[in-house]
Amino acid sequence: MPQDSVIYGVTRIRCHEKDLLGPARLQRMLDGSAEEAVRQLVDIGYGGLPDATVADMEQMIANELAAAYTLVEEVSFRPALTDAFRMKADVHNLKLLLKLRLMGSRETPLLLQGGVFSPEALEKMVESADYRQLPDPFPAALAALEESFQAGIDPARISTALDSAYIQYAYSIRKAPMVTAYFKALADFDNVLALLRARQMGANAARLQQMLLPPGDVPQEALLGALEAPAESLARALAQGPAREALGKGLEAFARGEGIAPLERERDNYLMNQFQGARFDNDSAAPLVAYLLAREQEAACIRLIITAKRNGLPENIITERLRVLYGW
Repeated sequence: MPQDSVIYGVTRIRCHEKDLLGPARLQRMLDGSAEEAVRQLVDIGYGGLPDATVADMEQMIANELAAAYTLVEEVSFRPALTDAFRMKADVHNLKLLLKLRLMGSRETPLLLQGGVFSPEALEKMVESADYRQLPDPFPAALAALEESFQAGIDPARISTALDSAYIQYAYSIRKAPMVTAYFKALADFDNVLALLRARQMGANAARLQQMLLPPGDVPQEALLGALEAPAESLARALAQGPAREALGKGLEAFARGEGIAPLERERDNYLMNQFQGARFDNDSAAPLVAYLLAREQEAACIRLIITAKRNGLPENIITERLRVLYGW
């Protein structure tokens, strides 16, 4: 259960930070095949699957993330703050469960452990369409979704509605500037990415508005106004707020015809870099959040390397897409 001791919580996290992979180990994974990369992970106990193969990659990642989420829950001395980041697992699970129920699928989803709510509890909520146990604004958002499905099912709306509720939930946490700053930047990046996707598929302003999350520092009006603007002007119009430099780099790459991948990389690196100073912080919950984000970023890099290796992508392409790691 959550602790009251800052020293205990931070010390426990410091003990686990030494197990983060680091760029040298990722480079060794890059140097071999997908099978060799998985063997390297098995050798260090990553994911707790001693007989894992390439086919077990997602389960290995899920196991490692679950351990990170559970550790943060055990040592947190500010659960309201750390729960904002652990809720990411719950949102992931709710999306999967709701989509499968609506499609009538019997597939067994790979649900993440370690969220604020157990997967079993979420399964019961979705099965009964009763979401009263969830924090605001999730119950109202899910009730609205359930009602709207009478006129037809739109899986994309499920993701947007739950992501929007997640952002609103994070914004509501008081006396947590690190939470507010993180989620405002996340909303800005994801809204700009939604704009770029809307442009690529020729969507109109009404459709784009349905895709947008509650804004951070980039106003919704600026996003809607950029829908038909020249690509070269996007960085000037949308690079706002503390993340302006990273947003600008990603938008400039899009204008050069490089697609949305550079902006996704800029987003992930910017968000991770907001917690790089937590390496020297022993008086706040920042190291706990940083460790959780580090494990998530690490997982994204592992998934990228192994998937790209399986698909025969050259090393330089993989390297260009890798994210910055915590502490490096």
